[in-house]
Amino acid sequence: MGDRVVFRSAADPAVQPFAGPPGQWRLLLPAFIGWGAIAIAISRPGLAGWLGVAAALVAGVLAVCACAGHLSAGRRSSWSRAAAGAGATAFRFAGVTCAIVLVLSVRTWTMEEARAAPSLVSAAHHGEAVSLDVVLRGFPERSSSAVGDRSWVRGIAETSGSHLRSAGPVPVLLWLPEVAPEHWAPGTRVEASGRLERLEPASTAAYAVSVTSMQETAPVALAERFRGAVGALAAELRHGLRGAAEGVDGAELVPGFAVGDTSAVSELTDERMRESSLTHLTAVSGANCALITAAVVAVTSRLGAGRRVRIALAGTGLCGFVIVVGPDASVQRAAVMAVVVLVADFGGKRRAALPALGCAILVLLCADPWQARAPGFTLSVCATAGILLFVPAVERALRRTGMPRVLVLPVAVAAVAQFACGPILLTLQEGIPAVGVLANVIAAPAAPVGTGFGLLALIALPVWPAAGELALMIASAATRWVDATATVTAGLPLARWHWPGGVGGAVMLACCETAIVVAWAIRSERLPVPGEHPVARRHPWEAVRPRPRRARLAIALLTAAACGTAGAIIIVAPVADRLATPSDWSIVACDVGQGDALLLRNPSAPAEVMLVDTGDDPELLTECLRRFAVTRIATLVLTHDDRDHVGALEVAAPIADEAIIAPPTREQMDTGVREVVSDLDAADVHWSIGTAGRAGARDRQGPAWRVLAPPEGAVPAEKNTASVVMRVEAGGLSVLMLGDTGEAEHRALLRTGADLSVDVLKVAHHGSGDQDPALIAAAAADLALISVGAENTYGHPHPDVLDALDATGTRVLRTDRFGSIAVSRGSPPEVWVERGDQG
Repeated sequence: MGDRVVFRSAADPAVQPFAGPPGQWRLLLPAFIGWGAIAIAISRPGLAGWLGVAAALVAGVLAVCACAGHLSAGRRSSWSRAAAGAGATAFRFAGVTCAIVLVLSVRTWTMEEARAAPSLVSAAHHGEAVSLDVVLRGFPERSSSAVGDRSWVRGIAETSGSHLRSAGPVPVLLWLPEVAPEHWAPGTRVEASGRLERLEPASTAAYAVSVTSMQETAPVALAERFRGAVGALAAELRHGLRGAAEGVDGAELVPGFAVGDTSAVSELTDERMRESSLTHLTAVSGANCALITAAVVAVTSRLGAGRRVRIALAGTGLCGFVIVVGPDASVQRAAVMAVVVLVADFGGKRRAALPALGCAILVLLCADPWQARAPGFTLSVCATAGILLFVPAVERALRRTGMPRVLVLPVAVAAVAQFACGPILLTLQEGIPAVGVLANVIAAPAAPVGTGFGLLALIALPVWPAAGELALMIASAATRWVDATATVTAGLPLARWHWPGGVGGAVMLACCETAIVVAWAIRSERLPVPGEHPVARRHPWEAVRPRPRRARLAIALLTAAACGTAGAIIIVAPVADRLATPSDWSIVACDVGQGDALLLRNPSAPAEVMLVDTGDDPELLTECLRRFAVTRIATLVLTHDDRDHVGALEVAAPIADEAIIAPPTREQMDTGVREVVSDLDAADVHWSIGTAGRAGARDRQGPAWRVLAPPEGAVPAEKNTASVVMRVEAGGLSVLMLGDTGEAEHRALLRTGADLSVDVLKVAHHGSGDQDPALIAAAAADLALISVGAENTYGHPHPDVLDALDATGTRVLRTDRFGSIAVSRGSPPEVWVERGDQG
């Protein structure tokens, strides 16, 4: 009585432990272990060699044990032979793992030797100008920012022909002085001159080269000529599609959908796509490769081609697609998997997706072990593995809920992919995109349309422009749907849940997800609980007995631990943080790293906020505005145009009513180019020049301010000397803000005779040593705020500045030690700090 009666077939996959063809895991698990080992080794030069030695020793021990076991196999009992069979399986698994680790370690060690060539290290250390023969291995890319457009391209430096000797080709990143020629493509050979900068050991490129001059060189070998011709054709196709898309309203995403070219995508659109977890649609991956192969197979099948002909043509189409897209990590992974499956089909073998994934991991890591920590490769592999392993089970569970069948597969794929990629995404950006599943389900019908017709436009535009333009318009309609989806979902309440970023946040999320997966595996009887032996049923109509007590306890504990941890991080921590943050603040020094961003207001008029500078990290500024509940900026002050003061303007400009900016420098007046003005005009923000004598207070409720420098009509020689210096009264506190002025500007300010005594001093130029102690003494402030980045390489703040502040009895508060700092009215002023002990 009370038993649950469930009729299940003995072959029901819901009660089978990760069912699949035999041998599915023999390659995938060793590949994952090898991947993890190399991901650790590349960050510590020299470790790969020791890892290879250890793998070789273990492999030798296993070989000896296997030989000894084989010699005594004939004298075993039946029970011993069964145990020996299990042991043999373990031996084979360990042997394959050791072989994989050994191969990857040797490959990594040899490449480390080339990357660490003494001549290259010396050139980078001394900043010497070098000349390198570089073979490009990607299409040139470009992006726009507050400091203008930047172009770069990845390549392989062949140093054997120069005085910079190394043990082999060296991967480099070329920062280009101008936009690269349109025909440059993977395989193009160039001679680049510039200065070397050595990058972190785990970086995909070993060196960055700030190119001063470059020129294309002619290939010598026939293979190089052929590769260059194919690459030029691919570049021409990509350029034709991008150029056509620029002339069609709403088509900026089409090149991204078709070939992964996102150079025309605006920063705003890119941000919305990230917030709604839709960026994978413009990163070519398995879905695009599957679409290509399926389309070729379908067309050739209708034409009557045989199975092997269809497979061969599908492989050819896939190869052409990869050439046009370029050697991106995600498309390489998908292409290798597709090739493995196509080869298996060609030989009449059963398809095996998990071994194909393992093969793709090994092939790509052997080609370049530094892909082990590349975000594109990692996200692609994790998403694919999650989809292959868990989508069928999630799909069955969703069907049991009564969800419409048309939604079951899209929801299952989106949920599993986000679940699998969640920890990796946290290393790139904090927070969990809660709207990701919804956004992907809504965008799912449009994605293949945008990709398919984008590819048709790519092919048709050079030969039949009318058909290409029609295909482009259809594709643009689909991408507009995706863009609208990103805009709406990114703006929904609670679109992104709080979760700390970085390695710590990723580990916590991975632990929570692992607990949920283990609990699910125990509940579905895929994973047995040690010490419990469920009674087997001889007939499918027998009653299902209750789960053993240990199993129920394990499920409860794992689920409670995961849900409790997630609830504490997502709900409790933000609420506690908001309650702990003061609401009566008058001044806030936002922690934006090595940059400035100060908020000022009267607590009685919380909507009238003044923001002085933005820092250069949009995420950090956004977090500070969120923490202190700032949704509108009445007055935005940009003291000068350096990136560490205006780099996050994209966050502040859309919510600003007006802006005050520094006068243009001599160079800006000569060129007529000023990015700050362009960005403010694009955001429709009224701006004016801040010069000495200007004053104001918004409706007599906001902070009262007066500009003290620079003088009207001045034409500063450089950006720092153009800094707007202000005295502000906010919430009963007076503040002197010095921008990035130096000693000369301080002496000029003292000569004006202006009243410089204040309650709070915003120390100039992050505490640089180029300051006049007499100005610090004249300010005689109770508090000094220094906005400075932790472990910065500039030596900020300078000891002499700290000594001058100490001599006047001024209390120093630094963002590198305390995080964001809030100051409220009091005698002395009350201080709240984000972290640390304010002393």
